[in-house]
Amino acid sequence: MSNRNYNVFFNTHTVSGIIISIGLYVIFFAGAFSLFMENIDHWEANEKRHGLKVLDYDKAIAQVTAAGYDMHGRSLNIYYYHDQIIVRSQALTDTTLKKSNLGLLPDSVASGSFNFQLDQNTYRQAASKNVKPQKTLGTFLYELHFFDQIPTAGRILAGLVSVFFLFATITGVIVHWKKIAPNFFTFRLKSSLKNLWTDAHTALGVIGLPFQIMYAITGAIFCLLILLGAPMEKFVYNGDTEAMSNDIYPSFEVGSFQTAYNPKEISINDQVDKALAEFSEGEVTSVYTEIHNYHDRNAYVEIFVDSKKIEGVFNYAKFVYQLSDGELLEYKAVADIPPYAVASWDFIHIIHFGNYGGILIKVLYFLLSLLTCVVIISGVMIWLTARDKKSYLHKARFNQNVGAIYLGSCMGLYPAIAFMFLLTKTLPNGMEHRFTWISWLFLTFWVVYTAYSFIIKSNYKINRNALLLAGLMGILIPVFNGFHSGMWFWKSLGIGHPDSFFVDITWMIAGIITLWLAFKIKPQKKNVVRRKVEKNRNVFS
Repeated sequence: MSNRNYNVFFNTHTVSGIIISIGLYVIFFAGAFSLFMENIDHWEANEKRHGLKVLDYDKAIAQVTAAGYDMHGRSLNIYYYHDQIIVRSQALTDTTLKKSNLGLLPDSVASGSFNFQLDQNTYRQAASKNVKPQKTLGTFLYELHFFDQIPTAGRILAGLVSVFFLFATITGVIVHWKKIAPNFFTFRLKSSLKNLWTDAHTALGVIGLPFQIMYAITGAIFCLLILLGAPMEKFVYNGDTEAMSNDIYPSFEVGSFQTAYNPKEISINDQVDKALAEFSEGEVTSVYTEIHNYHDRNAYVEIFVDSKKIEGVFNYAKFVYQLSDGELLEYKAVADIPPYAVASWDFIHIIHFGNYGGILIKVLYFLLSLLTCVVIISGVMIWLTARDKKSYLHKARFNQNVGAIYLGSCMGLYPAIAFMFLLTKTLPNGMEHRFTWISWLFLTFWVVYTAYSFIIKSNYKINRNALLLAGLMGILIPVFNGFHSGMWFWKSLGIGHPDSFFVDITWMIAGIITLWLAFKIKPQKKNVVRRKVEKNRNVFS
């Protein structure tokens, strides 16, 4: 490679990496926690893990119908959410309203969307109509890892970060290609700080390279598909949403919407029981059901059954029953690989969330996500230390400000999340707008630490203090949980609360390691540039 091409790739790698570093750090750090969002939610709610629970779909739908909503032509999602049952449906589309001939208006209550919360024991409505499901710590961290807290633009921004991450990863491989093998075994702990960060960046980057490329590609697909959907629907499919959906995810051809009203459908519960009858006791881990075109001639139900029957990536069975007569329209056995279009989309979901191989894969993903965060931080530190010399003296103040903001934002996220875990075990469950307060206090803590970092402009203090705060709070989390719920980690496992034990022990270990690192790191000796900057700062102040 010529020097010119090398410099182009090197500068491209550096600039793209610096631009996305904060966003990318948030994606991977919050994403590491979101891998265990169900465990975290169980820990927060002090819930036991239950065996297979199959809800009464017919009874749940009857509750919504009694509330005055028209069900004709609807698609329904019904599922357990903690101690409640959620029944959800989008508003009926104009096309559906026109074809149903029921005379409903687009803005009528009966045709609107709903999000019912039902008590799992009595099936009575547990909250007012159309309320949003209560936020939890696990779902908050999951949404944070693709910036869903930013309205409309959050997911698109996360998708663009993923694209630039892929770009930075590929250019990084090109730049370091000749040095990857020899430098992989090089770690100069007693060398200069720049060499230490460079060795960490290169070696750890190579270890996580396949993992990072996979996440860059799948993350971009998930977050940017919305940008491709509207143009494709308009120009490629001439506005035919159903045709596009069938091509993207052809699990079952919906077909044309029928106008014949068919209120006497076969029980959905019976179809679920029929599907579960294909498995022996203990083989089924979960059941997920989607109902489409309800109360119509071509109404059908999709039943997805996760099974332990066969280990593998596509370890689920799928049943599609027609609701007019109970005919089996489609069947995918656990051992069968689905059609290519379905398999490819399912495969993207499975590998992105680590839904294969059990808890060990999740733990491996967690560690690789944290390793990627170290790669991101080391890249920023390389950029800062490379500019900590006389040739950059005229930009020293600017570089220090940028470095303080980058480090403060990234390192401050760790204690901010630990603080959030403490808040969930501090604020009472019955408190009004409880999770709104928790999320705002989390954000305030994070912003305050970033501002504090900008004021002190000391890389050593920014890193050390973040580790100290996170370490102390990490150790306190199982203590707060014990006092709050009585779920002390030494007895929670024995009384059937493995998630409580898992989260508490993880935070205890992480807190101890973090405190050890905080006391282990030492301040760097001040060089000519930093002494000059501090002298100028004192003069102007």
